[in-house]
Amino acid sequence: MAVMTKEASRTGISGKSCMKEVPPKQLLTIEEAVDLIVDRLSVKLILNFLAVCCTILNTGAATYVTIFTGYIPYNDWKCLSKNCSDLLASADAPETFYNFNSMCKNDLVAGIDFEWTSKKHTFSIDWGFYCKSEAKLSLVSSIIFIGSLVGLLFSTCLFDWIGRKRGAIFGSLLTLLSLAASAVSTSYPVLILLRAVSGFGLIVNYTGSYCWIVELAPTFLRNPISGFFTLGWTAGTFILIGMSYFINQWHQIYLACAILNVLGIIPFFLLPLPVSPRFSLIKGKKEEAMKTLQVLAQLSGSGASLDTIDLVYEERNQSYLKQIKDFKPNIHPTMLKETLLGMVVWFMVSLISYSYQFGWSKIGNDLHSIYFFAAFGDEVAYSTSVLGCKLLGRKKATFFYFGVVIVMNLLAMLDVRFTATWSLEHLVSIIGNIATSSAFVMMYLYTGELAPTSHRGMILCLSSSCARIGSFVGPYVNLLYGLTDRRVPLALFAGLSLLACVAVWFLPDTTGRSVPETPGDVEKYSEKNKEEEEEGGKRDEEKAGIVFANGLNGLNGHVVYDDRSV
Repeated sequence: MAVMTKEASRTGISGKSCMKEVPPKQLLTIEEAVDLIVDRLSVKLILNFLAVCCTILNTGAATYVTIFTGYIPYNDWKCLSKNCSDLLASADAPETFYNFNSMCKNDLVAGIDFEWTSKKHTFSIDWGFYCKSEAKLSLVSSIIFIGSLVGLLFSTCLFDWIGRKRGAIFGSLLTLLSLAASAVSTSYPVLILLRAVSGFGLIVNYTGSYCWIVELAPTFLRNPISGFFTLGWTAGTFILIGMSYFINQWHQIYLACAILNVLGIIPFFLLPLPVSPRFSLIKGKKEEAMKTLQVLAQLSGSGASLDTIDLVYEERNQSYLKQIKDFKPNIHPTMLKETLLGMVVWFMVSLISYSYQFGWSKIGNDLHSIYFFAAFGDEVAYSTSVLGCKLLGRKKATFFYFGVVIVMNLLAMLDVRFTATWSLEHLVSIIGNIATSSAFVMMYLYTGELAPTSHRGMILCLSSSCARIGSFVGPYVNLLYGLTDRRVPLALFAGLSLLACVAVWFLPDTTGRSVPETPGDVEKYSEKNKEEEEEGGKRDEEKAGIVFANGLNGLNGHVVYDDRSV
């Protein structure tokens, strides 16, 4: 049902019949209204948007916590049995004997053939996860993404029911409970269950916070906010690296992550930012949307008056089943095509990204330093993706980042060593990780701008669900390093990046384009793009004809400009 609210009226002044006409209000979409009201940056606005980044501090830490709480120290052990001592004595290089190959290829048993000497006490040591049972650690790391997948499917209904902000708060509280319970966990099955619950809460928190802040942002801020929002994730990862460096007991690391989660919940209740005005309008709550716009006007200090603005919006049925029906090919084919292509790209970039994140221990021995550089690379990626997007546009920037991933993985196949601990593979893998993280940021922004407001929650959840499947597979890809040649996973990453480029090729460029509010807007933009492409093709043909004509007539001094002759 289309609703056009108009409050333009005439006020009569009794007495000597003097009628004063009130100027008509501007009829604006919510996109136009936000752009009009938030037309500048202010200190208050910047601080509020940065504070929203703090709401996801827990996400990076809780996702990667098993890297440090479950680390298998293949280089920190010593022999106990005569069998192990004999192997050490017969080794070609005794100083490098203590490694994965010596332990696993000789089927050495912890507590019988060797004992761990690492000062870091992890659950892998407690529960005997090493060599053939290392897949159990991969399951603990990956199961969080199964919980995230379930959370995404659930959050589609949750966001449309209680909104983005309240949904994010619910997810954050659920993560807090699971992290606190993990700190006192004493068994592998219980930790698996808590890890899945944590994933459920994390993705609801992250997706809800992202939708919330992006829908509050004007067009000129959407790109920077999308990039800087993910800095909250990386900041949490840095904090986790620092905590795990100083804390040796894995139980205590989980407890520290729970405390960090509490700090991430506080901004939800301190910030004056209300629910998204777009969500309010879709629910038919115009007055609530106007109050949100008033808050944004105060924060930006623009001085814009809402008395001269009236909103044009479409009140839609947010039924989950109704939204699914909108994806039928004969109803909204463009939205269906763009969503499916986006889901494919999300799967690929997520698989590559989390293979990197959970696989650095396979590339380097100094766990904390290599993860520090990897996290620093993520910071660089999230910061520079804003600049790359501004210079190249959405589509070209996405192509560029995937192209870098392809090149870096091909270079990583070369056997070049700089020092005993650093090689060409280390260096180009960090650069490849930066490009992968940048591509991830681009897909968040790209998907958010392709999806209409009425279906954005569902589309982001579907896309992120595919990413969760890729995330689950990612840590298992790292097992290939111990089973086959190291070039196999590198070739896999390069091939997946190439396929992602092919999928992005068929997506439209959203640079400078208004965000669609409904599926009908998506179809309109598609038709407009086709018309522009056809006009551009005709202009190119005309220019080619002009050049050809100039070439023929140049000898006679007859030059053609457009449709005129000189």
